[in-house]
Amino acid sequence: MAEKRLIPPDWELKIKWNVKLFYAINSRRSRFLDKFYRYFFRLGKSYTLPVFLPFFYFSGGIDALIHLTVSLLITGIMMPSIKYTFRHQRPSKLLEDVHLLEPVTLKSFPSADAAYAFTLLGVILFYGNPWVDAIFVIYALLIAYGRVYMGAHFPVDVIVGALLGLLSGVAGYWGANWVKKLF
Repeated sequence: MAEKRLIPPDWELKIKWNVKLFYAINSRRSRFLDKFYRYFFRLGKSYTLPVFLPFFYFSGGIDALIHLTVSLLITGIMMPSIKYTFRHQRPSKLLEDVHLLEPVTLKSFPSADAAYAFTLLGVILFYGNPWVDAIFVIYALLIAYGRVYMGAHFPVDVIVGALLGLLSGVAGYWGANWVKKLF
C-alpha cells in the first residue's frame, strides 16, 4: 500500500520563480566561485562553532554565549523536525543539469546551513558593533548564496532556513533571559 502524503515531494518545482532562480544562480559558473565555495561552505556547518565563539564572547560576554547556546538549540531542534516532516529531495534529484559541488545527503527543505549562519547573525545583532554585524551579514549571505550556487538547495530552502535562523536568534534572546533567571 502506497504511503499517502499531504505534501507532494515535488512541491518546490511548482513554484516557478524558485526553479528559475535556482537555475539562474546554479548555471552561472565561475572558476573563482567554484574554488571559493569548495572550502567556504564548511563555515556553514555547526562543527565550525569554535571559530565564531570569540566574536560572541568579546561582543557580549557570557550573556552572548548563553543566548547563542539557546538559539542554536532551537535551530538544532527545528531543522531535523522540519526536514523530516517535508522530506523534500535535493535539486539534483528533481532537476536536470544541476552543477553539484559537494556530496549531499539528507533532505533539502529547509537549508540547515543557512539556518545556522542566520542564527549566528541573529544573535550577534544583539551584541556586535556595526563592523562585527557587517561581517556576519556578509558571512550569512555568502553561505545562503553558496547553498544554491553549489546545487545543494533551492532558493526557497535557503530563504526559509534564513528566516528560521533569525527567528531562533530572537527567540533565543528571551530563552536566555529565562535561563539566567533560573540560575
